[in-house]
Amino acid sequence: MVAEGYALADAVADLAAAGIGVSTAVATAAGWQPVDPTGLDRTINGARLDSRRIGRDELFVALPGPRAHGREFTGDALAAGAVALTDRLPYAAAPEGSVVLTVDDPLGALATLAGSWRARLPVRVIGITGSNGKTTTKDLLRAALASSGPIHATSGNLNSEQGVPLTLLGLRPEHRLAVIEMGASAVGHIAGRAALARPEVGVITNAAAAHLAEFGDLERIIEGKGELVAVLPENGVAVLNADSPGYADWRRRIRCRLVSWGRQAGDHRWAWKPGDRTAAGWLELDGERWPVPLPGRHNAANLVAAILAARAVGTADDDIRAGLDGFVPSPHRAHLRRLAGRLLLDDAYNANPTSVVAAARMLADLRGGRAYAVLGHMAELGPDSDRLHRECGASLAALDLAALVTVGDEAGPLAEGHEASGGATVRCDDPAAAAAWLDAHTGEDDRILLKGSRSAAMERVLDVLQEAHGWTEDAP
Repeated sequence: MVAEGYALADAVADLAAAGIGVSTAVATAAGWQPVDPTGLDRTINGARLDSRRIGRDELFVALPGPRAHGREFTGDALAAGAVALTDRLPYAAAPEGSVVLTVDDPLGALATLAGSWRARLPVRVIGITGSNGKTTTKDLLRAALASSGPIHATSGNLNSEQGVPLTLLGLRPEHRLAVIEMGASAVGHIAGRAALARPEVGVITNAAAAHLAEFGDLERIIEGKGELVAVLPENGVAVLNADSPGYADWRRRIRCRLVSWGRQAGDHRWAWKPGDRTAAGWLELDGERWPVPLPGRHNAANLVAAILAARAVGTADDDIRAGLDGFVPSPHRAHLRRLAGRLLLDDAYNANPTSVVAAARMLADLRGGRAYAVLGHMAELGPDSDRLHRECGASLAALDLAALVTVGDEAGPLAEGHEASGGATVRCDDPAAAAAWLDAHTGEDDRILLKGSRSAAMERVLDVLQEAHGWTEDAP
């Protein structure tokens, strides 16, 4: 029988078994003293990197950050009742009985602990990756599986080298299913994250130009995404987008059952229709009609992937439909709001050329007045970044925008491409300037898209509109 939490003694033993040197110390009135972990009645119930959010019996992992090293906040975490995993004992005093694990490589130790804890649990894991749509697909799938009992899923987009282990350490013995999102910026990343998660079902939403600065080209992106299905067991299921670049390559790499979908190819055919008053859009899948809770045809594709993955673990369609009724998207992911009479599409979380065009098409499909795309730069596109921005801007010129509003110097090539193709543009230095322009130049029933890479922080435009210009949420 699996304990309710990860026993500290077991965690230390698992690190040692993996060849990781670990020392355990406890705080006493006289200072830190080495201690045999088998004598400590402590468990680990999850892990965090932020000492401000840490709780009792959680594992605080002290890692270097952009402004400070996590070890500087170890004392705060211990005061909150956490166990610390760090590379040195803290200088600050800690409450008596506080426990610290010291290792040379806390990030590597975190991964080892996550993989060992997941291996102790009989949970069935569905892994999701892709260049676009993986977070929305994860959110849709989590909703679709709601009738299947306690489900664990990635929070937000904690899909990185740090995020996947943190997610896995949040598993509990009562969880029957887990939906684990896996991101990557280079070949080998998905393989490592999938080795920890041990998925039974693997979903690849698509492959497109993203993280090119690290991957280098689309072929390497396809290779990296394919690492997910390559690790699936023979009794597993690969859920693949037959319309995506790389589909043939992924298909060759699997050794399990294949479930494919596409608009023109694949085992399951789908189509999309714009929404009405009862749904943001409608999906036709194998002749059956499904309401799409988010606008845009690309979200219909995300819903297809979620439905097929839910079916792959035995969930009936009636239960999938009932679960989707309770769908809640992650913040800044195709969130449609009406503010100050305008229809605002908040898709600000991240961006690459494919997702920007898809979001702009989503805006164009919405009913309303004039359409404005307010865009920040797209990060991690490598040496071809300016060219890709210009090409993306040119593509937007075909969508009948009233104007493309770019934010920041790095988004300048978007405006250049749009202008060269005959589109109207407005260039703003920062989010505050963009918000001021929107307040002065848009009106009742106009449609506005906010989108950009994470580093562009396009949600600040929304913040300024609400705080400085008084845009309030209209009644639904």
